[in-house]
Amino acid sequence: MACDALMKTTSKIHLQGGVNFRDLGGCRMADGRTVKPGLLFRSGVLDELTAEDLETLAALPVTHVLDYRDEAEVRRRPDPLWRDVQYECVPAGCWENGAGPMQLLSHAVDESGAFAFMKELYQRLPFDNPAYRRMFDWMRAPETPRLVQHCAIGKDRTGVGSAILLLALGASRQAVIEDYMMTETSLASYRERWLATVDRQRMGEKYDALVCVFSAREAFIEAALDAIESKYGNIISYLQREFGLDGVGCAALQARYLE
Repeated sequence: MACDALMKTTSKIHLQGGVNFRDLGGCRMADGRTVKPGLLFRSGVLDELTAEDLETLAALPVTHVLDYRDEAEVRRRPDPLWRDVQYECVPAGCWENGAGPMQLLSHAVDESGAFAFMKELYQRLPFDNPAYRRMFDWMRAPETPRLVQHCAIGKDRTGVGSAILLLALGASRQAVIEDYMMTETSLASYRERWLATVDRQRMGEKYDALVCVFSAREAFIEAALDAIESKYGNIISYLQREFGLDGVGCAALQARYLE
């Protein structure tokens, strides 16, 4: 697998309360280089981190947290922050009028409706998204940040953000898909715990819709990648037009974050 080293680097970080938290370190690029461990992290919500977890992240140190959730989500479950970390919330959602993903999902009454909703979400996330522009702003800053990007469960908004990041570093399409699909395993225990709080029998087909939304499916990330190629023709044009990253800019990021 293109990301076969990823599990090894992630195992060095033991978080008691992490939700789908992992290090992108070890993910292999098309040219054979790998992402340096301990610099770029992806995660779900951070509010379950323990005091020991916060000490672990401070000691690395993880210096920047980029929160992709909207304001209402942040108010309900604010991030606990560790010493000397810089936090910023830049919502990555592409919904309007403050309607979050669960509100929009109310229109999907079964699994097929939820599946269509998710594909459309992934088709829209990569474009004109200020959150991902902010991610690259931080990555290009003079001092190399140790950055964790996260949303609610670390799958959709963070999944697309991580995919774009890896593409800029030179990952193949297959490597991006493999990293995304690791979420299906990494998120499993949290998903099972959350679904156990709802009445499956009473929800009927709506339960299947929830399972779909909480799942990482290859068709979702492929929808994002296909949308990028359909609009811009190739990744190089996409990175240039959306983020001002030309060949020189990508090479600078690769020199900083790859080994």
